[in-house]
Amino acid sequence: MAWIEANHERTLEVDAPLDEVAEFFSDPSQIRHCMGDLDVGEEIDEQTWRWNMKEVGARNITFKGVHQVRYERDGDQVRWKSEGEGNMRTEGVARFSALGDTSTRVEYEETMASDLPIPRLAAKVFRPIVAREVRRGIDEYLDNAVEYLNAGRHREDGES
Repeated sequence: MAWIEANHERTLEVDAPLDEVAEFFSDPSQIRHCMGDLDVGEEIDEQTWRWNMKEVGARNITFKGVHQVRYERDGDQVRWKSEGEGNMRTEGVARFSALGDTSTRVEYEETMASDLPIPRLAAKVFRPIVAREVRRGIDEYLDNAVEYLNAGRHREDGES
């Protein structure tokens, strides 16, 4: 088994007030609506969830990620970090700045690592594949989040 790490950064703009955007990114019960590769999300406590991802594969290697993540808001930023056991780890931060009363800039950074079922010597070959998949997954999640927030669905789902 070999741990392979990749990171991704992206800046985006959302048509929602800063406080609503920050609240969304700190609320796993809403985040789950935007995770394209999510199989099952299980609430551990209000700020901590266990994510079971859908199985993915490349070059005859399949992987089903599992990790537990805690989210914490501190003013105009949200931080998250894996805790507990699992075959994935993540750590990141989203920083928010208001672009007027109804728009927000999000500076998003995330590092993910996966314990892949490959020999350590093969890790070098798989590193670019994993990095591409990490970027693809994060971009899909962020695109879904922008669409979700811009459509105001966070207001509807937050009430249920």
